[in-house]
Amino acid sequence: MRKSTSIGLISGFALITGAILLGNTWGKFFDPASLLMVVGGTVAAMVVNYSFEDLKRVIGMTQEIFTFDPPSLQRRLDEITNMARTARREGVLALDRHIDDVDDDLLQFGLEMAVDGMGEEEIAEMLDQRIAEKKSQRQLVADFFTKAGTYAPAFGMIGTLIGLIQMLNNLDDPSKIGSGMATALVTTFYGALLANLACLPLGDRARKQNKLRGKAHYIIREGILAIARGDSPRMIEQRLGFLSEEKAADVEDETAGAESTENAADPQTAAAAA
Repeated sequence: MRKSTSIGLISGFALITGAILLGNTWGKFFDPASLLMVVGGTVAAMVVNYSFEDLKRVIGMTQEIFTFDPPSLQRRLDEITNMARTARREGVLALDRHIDDVDDDLLQFGLEMAVDGMGEEEIAEMLDQRIAEKKSQRQLVADFFTKAGTYAPAFGMIGTLIGLIQMLNNLDDPSKIGSGMATALVTTFYGALLANLACLPLGDRARKQNKLRGKAHYIIREGILAIARGDSPRMIEQRLGFLSEEKAADVEDETAGAESTENAADPQTAAAAA
């Protein structure tokens, strides 16, 4: 997954560039004014749509799209089951010795609350809030590229209209109509290329990565609550084992819908989603 995003982008641009170079008029496909209209216009629209703080977060998190490693649900399940066995044998307080060995901050957070003796409902509320915050931050990147993918073709069309207006003002010289039309259409080409090869695919990739993170968060949430309830390790292992990726995705989608209707001011409704 790490390499496929970069390979796809590079391959796509390489194929399109190759197709252009095979033609006899490849020079017409490079137009600085059209490129400025599409890229500059899209960037300007995103600045209007997002605050500078959000833009900084997007820039910082965009690299994660290319370096993302899918979380291992089986690894999390085994980790939680081992924690449950330790808690059953030695008591929940014994988990304090193992918290620093956990490499997931959400799992660490949940174990710390369990060790502190917090109640199940309070742990669930705190986990849901932390999960909702993480989801909101990650969703920002997916929404950013999706919106950019809708703005880019629009600015391509605006650039084309500008080019057509300029061309129609020079109808007294028919020899320039063909080249003027070609220049005008290049802007639409840039907008479609930027949207469909870069922005929209990156937005979809970020959204799929968020869903994988959400599944792992769901496993962690249910495991922590089971440990806090004092469920047996075998029961925890069996219950979490039945939570296949498809089932976890269904739970995530249902709770995500509930969250959107309740408003972002109440992050507790993200319960099992992430």
